[in-house]
Amino acid sequence: CEDGEEGYPGRLEVYVLYELKEDALEISYRAFSDADTLCNLTNHAYFNLSGHESGTVEKQLIKINASHYTPTDAGLIPTGEIADVTGTPMDLREPVVIGERADLDFEALRFGGGFDHNYAIDGADGTLRLAAVAESRETGIVLETWTTLPGLPKGKNGAPYDRRWGFCLETQVYPDAPHHANFPSALLKKGAEYRTKTVYRFAHKD
Repeated sequence: CEDGEEGYPGRLEVYVLYELKEDALEISYRAFSDADTLCNLTNHAYFNLSGHESGTVEKQLIKINASHYTPTDAGLIPTGEIADVTGTPMDLREPVVIGERADLDFEALRFGGGFDHNYAIDGADGTLRLAAVAESRETGIVLETWTTLPGLPKGKNGAPYDRRWGFCLETQVYPDAPHHANFPSALLKKGAEYRTKTVYRFAHKD
């Protein structure tokens, strides 16, 4: 990206390495800028562990290792609050069936049209750690998401498929971080190296 592109300062050089291992896809990111700038890279792949054209993911299980999330306003812009999930439908620390929670009468779910939120991964310190586990009971396929990043937005839709035919687990710094001093920073300093890693690991339950 050239200096000033889309209003961002600095010439940003980005390198992304995709490595297909026996049971995993590993994605490593590196970036450098010649001026202080913002950098928050992620992957937006959608998954349906029951298979292509199998319908919605509402019967699949999701677990996210996060005791907090970042609520948004009705326009899906984070408010700056880092809210405790305890006692709310947002608590995914134990496996839950996606469709049994997504349409409950709870403000965050109404605003997002289901789960479309950033989760603050517990213990995030820049090391590779398990952020989420998803599973299809129909196929027995299990997906683990490991990351060095602090946040895990969970998306809900994906063209050209119909509503909720896929889910995504985007590892990144919290959305809207530049506007909230209490969020992890997305600032990349001049001459510094941006380096993160995300691993999507697959297994099969017999």
